[in-house]
Amino acid sequence: MRFYTVILLSLLFQTSIRGDTVLVTLYAMDLEATSLSLGLVVASTALFPMFFASYAGRLSDRTGYRMPIAIGMLGTGAALLIPFLFHGSLIALIAAQLLFGLFQIFTIVSIQNLVGAYSTEDSRSKSFAAYTLAISVANLIGPLLTGFAIDHLGYSVTFLILAAFSVIPAVFFLKLAMPVLAEKKSGTSTEQKGGFTELLMKPTLRKTFITSGIILTGVGIYEFYFPIYGKTLGLSASVIGIIIGCNATAFIVSRLFMPFLTAKMKEERVLGICLTISAVAFFLIPLNGDPFYLMAVSFLMGLGLGLCQPLSMTMAYNHSPIGRTGEVLGIRLTVNKTVQFLVPIVFGSVGSLLGFFPIFWSNAVLLGFSGVTLFEQKLNKQSA
Repeated sequence: MRFYTVILLSLLFQTSIRGDTVLVTLYAMDLEATSLSLGLVVASTALFPMFFASYAGRLSDRTGYRMPIAIGMLGTGAALLIPFLFHGSLIALIAAQLLFGLFQIFTIVSIQNLVGAYSTEDSRSKSFAAYTLAISVANLIGPLLTGFAIDHLGYSVTFLILAAFSVIPAVFFLKLAMPVLAEKKSGTSTEQKGGFTELLMKPTLRKTFITSGIILTGVGIYEFYFPIYGKTLGLSASVIGIIIGCNATAFIVSRLFMPFLTAKMKEERVLGICLTISAVAFFLIPLNGDPFYLMAVSFLMGLGLGLCQPLSMTMAYNHSPIGRTGEVLGIRLTVNKTVQFLVPIVFGSVGSLLGFFPIFWSNAVLLGFSGVTLFEQKLNKQSA
């Protein structure tokens, strides 16, 4: 029951996180931010996590899960109040996103570490599937709630609503019983020694980190560019939220089948297939601006990307040295947040010059190449 309580509370918190992505992009556009300014606003969320994700993981390994999770949630809620209190200020929005990113990373790393601690190696894929399924539900609720709240209540009230979704779970986490830390359960020696570089030198972890970065490039481009693309097509915030919600619905569907797929095939093969599906969806996005067409393409993309994140998360945890699971998950998020920081800045500038076709199609090539490479590697191993 405690595990499912964690899943439920994570769902509430992730609703705030996922809603913020849509809210901040549309709010910055409403403030008439330039393409570069818009990129800086979105990228600011990932700035501090780039530097502190690994530290947040080590903190979770050493001090436990409760306080990093609760403090991160409370800080995230406080950050969302800044645009509510200082409405109309682009500087206040950037400051809010900087703090939003800093606090949320402590919560996210610690929750992922906690989910792993509640499971065994045999049940870990199912545990992370359940956790990411909750995130998928939040991916559906967050954008839908945000889109309708913007249209009917305005931007300021929407920030207040999302802040409540962040703060409420913190109260429950402060009272929730937590499992014993891994280093207390297992006597270890050399496995716990070594620093950041030593973990990066492990081939299995390095491949996981690189793959995770590629996955997040796709997720980041979709989350950053699609609201802008939808806005240029004249779609309302509600319709944009519904289309993004179709993507989240597909995440839910795909993750429901994750235990079945991983039982039939190894993680690398499933990951290769999913990356290829995502590549096809990115190629199709700019070919038609009809909302129903975009809903279908968004759903197809969700089927592909939906399994990529939990698979990379599971592989990272399983290949971690004993007592350093949080640190490894933190490094994975460092890679992810570096991608999330660079994508809006680099592609925001490029997009203003070249348009949407090169952005979506170049990402289709990256995902497709990665998917085929992973699939071929798996086939070569089987034939050998």
